Amino acid sequence: MRLNQLSFVNHASFIVENDSALLLVDPWLEGSAFNNGWNLLDQSTSSEALIGRLNKSGLPVFIWFSHEHPDHFSVPFLRKFKDQFRGIATFLFQHTLDKRVAGFLRKNGLDVRECRAGVPVVLGPELRITVHPFSDGDSWCLIQSGERSILNLNDCVIATEQQCREVKAKVAAAAPRIDYLFTQFGYASWVGNPGQLAEHRAAAREKIQRIAQQVACLRPKVTVPFASFVYFSSEENAYLNEAQNTPQDIALAPELGKWAPSIRFLRPGSRLDLETDSAASLTREHEHALVHWQGLLGQRGKLLPPAQQVPLSEIRSAFMKYRAQVGQTLHGLPRLLESARRIEPLVLYLSDLRLTVEVSYRHGWKVLQADAPYAVSITSSDALFLFKNEYGYDTTQVNGRFRVSRQSALGVFRRFFLPQRMTKNGYDRKRPLVMARYLARSAIARAGRGLQAKLRLTG
Repeated sequence: MRLNQLSFVNHASFIVENDSALLLVDPWLEGSAFNNGWNLLDQSTSSEALIGRLNKSGLPVFIWFSHEHPDHFSVPFLRKFKDQFRGIATFLFQHTLDKRVAGFLRKNGLDVRECRAGVPVVLGPELRITVHPFSDGDSWCLIQSGERSILNLNDCVIATEQQCREVKAKVAAAAPRIDYLFTQFGYASWVGNPGQLAEHRAAAREKIQRIAQQVACLRPKVTVPFASFVYFSSEENAYLNEAQNTPQDIALAPELGKWAPSIRFLRPGSRLDLETDSAASLTREHEHALVHWQGLLGQRGKLLPPAQQVPLSEIRSAFMKYRAQVGQTLHGLPRLLESARRIEPLVLYLSDLRLTVEVSYRHGWKVLQADAPYAVSITSSDALFLFKNEYGYDTTQVNGRFRVSRQSALGVFRRFFLPQRMTKNGYDRKRPLVMARYLARSAIARAGRGLQAKLRLTG
């Protein structure tokens, strides 16, 4: 009998395996992510066990990463893989300007194939993957195993009818239908301060509406919600768990009632036969999965305490170094953007130090009165992380360990770190047209986020 199987691993990771090859997607199986801001709900999986399975498969192994976020691109997994894997493996990643991920993998002696947008990559006679880049370094893919098609949207914010139609058109060029749709079901970042429950609930509701939009347009035979089996795991961000969507919320959502018979949850160890299984045949596994996840939600692990204080001088040094680096890479663009008021100086209240500082690309560093108005409240440790890491803002925004003083402050915070995101993604003045398009897209996205926020709160 021909092998054509999908196995769910954990969170956003699954395996597609047939007689010709094995494809592993976004493996993160243990440990925390986003600067100790997230943990897995199911902590029974391990990298060592998965690598052991890959060693025993006897098949060519391919591993695809959708994007660089650590719940998809797990460096600890890669370290163990390099030491313990005994076969032949090829890593797959979208073609990017910065070559960060591909370069990191090659530096570690791993074989990499960069996937051109929309160009099918043959992994075996019966297995292929087609990768499509999305905004801010993300990507989605179409996996074709035998005659079955799997659309993996992971974290891509495909929320409007127009975006869904664009995806549908790209899929239709390669496959007659979508057999399985994998899509995120929970919010995955800061969505408001403590006490702002209406904002939290609006963000959760938007995720449900997004799934409804995707299913209505794409018409998959089976929809598998995934990539949200985590919890905010710090004392500083645990409040964000209160309004988070649970699998039970998705299964019972009125907006999804029409498609409920085709929505199927999986759990680590779930296996389905791509040739014979259907939404109906997966009903029992779906019910077991709902019980599994509901049980884990009531048994979340111990929360991590705030990190130790960091001296103010260390934060200042990290900021000045960051300011010099992005200024050099972007040839003075941050100062120009601040002069044009596209970026504002950022005022941070360092909550554990009880100090307020202003950081500016034009004017540098300034200590203010402790009671001065601020945009963002954050601990000294998280402030240091912001400036020391290329992905400092992205990680901080996802782990949610900060507070804003007013509604508009989040935009100030985000725009201040636009140069950081540009350098991380390889946009600089060596590529002026690419950089101009990125800035234009950022402005459009900013307007779109403002409109979405208003719609969520009035919906």
